[in-house]
Amino acid sequence: MKTLITIITMALSTLFVNAQMTSEKELQKSLDNSIPVALKEHHVPGMAIAIIKNDQVIIKKGYGFSDVSLGAKVDAKTGFNIGSISKMFTAWGIMKMVEDGKIDLDTPASTYLTRWKLPTSKFDVNKVTIRNLLQHTAGLSVHGYNGYESKNELTSITKSLSGTSREEEAVTLIMEPESKWQYSGGGYTILQLIIEEVSGETFANYMEKNIFKPLKMKHTSFKIDKKILKKSAKAYDEEGNEIPLRLFNAQAAAGLHTTIDDLILFAKASFSKNPVLSEKSITLLRTPTELSKGNYGMGYMEMNRFGDFTLHGHGGSNEGWHSGFMLDFESKSGIIILTNGSSGRNVLFGGLKDWAQWHGSN
Repeated sequence: MKTLITIITMALSTLFVNAQMTSEKELQKSLDNSIPVALKEHHVPGMAIAIIKNDQVIIKKGYGFSDVSLGAKVDAKTGFNIGSISKMFTAWGIMKMVEDGKIDLDTPASTYLTRWKLPTSKFDVNKVTIRNLLQHTAGLSVHGYNGYESKNELTSITKSLSGTSREEEAVTLIMEPESKWQYSGGGYTILQLIIEEVSGETFANYMEKNIFKPLKMKHTSFKIDKKILKKSAKAYDEEGNEIPLRLFNAQAAAGLHTTIDDLILFAKASFSKNPVLSEKSITLLRTPTELSKGNYGMGYMEMNRFGDFTLHGHGGSNEGWHSGFMLDFESKSGIIILTNGSSGRNVLFGGLKDWAQWHGSN
């Protein structure tokens, strides 16, 4: 009897594995059929995608071109700008400082600032805390940033915050803190300055030493140098024409460059014990607020629209780039999509919906 049970168990296990493989092969086939068509239709040169199931990478693939003129193809080591997904990493940088006892979430942000201060207004600037900067509930201006086409145009974070670089980048208090959820890239620029003030380092260096290096993310950086550019994709507009890579004073909000391989490392670190943040801190970051109507925590969006599961992560879009990073923490699964075209969202959402439909039934 024991031998028979063992044989039956092994047979069922084999059937389950084969069914799972078939299911994964079907998903891969579906993506292989749909993505190239979508890329062509929307004039997006390339895409990198990774799909994780039960903490294991089941699909990792590049489609199309990182550089059309050279015929260079996208692979897992191709670099992409990830736009506002940068905020998720900035949130990790801030929470690392909280865990290290260097800052407090509910202390006024002004406590940590010496190089720049929020302009006085009819609202109380001392109610702007680290927590509500992370949550987009601080009542601040500046939704997002356009970036600069040349390194020579870059100035400094303080000039950006003051509106000296560009008037529309001036961060001001436009409503009562904690009265409403309003997305503010400007709030994350303040967090960038706080990290610099408290650490005594540049934002890019702090993030390299305290987040990327411990997680072994060797091809991820807020510093856009020759090393990063060597494997970077080119950016393309809505018609598929190459455009300059946008650079940012406001790095924390929109300036991170990374690869599918490195984002897989970050996803897996998010699911389990890692050398940067505790599970408690990661849970706090992704827990949505009432003011956001359950849609945003601290650097993390929450999405329930695709099925009977909850996703946490962020989307990112800059001129020439669109990306998505969404994780199902309950099943340790998720999807990462990076594109190098201004119409990339049209390709990205198709891939996300295909995966979500598959994920919900497996």
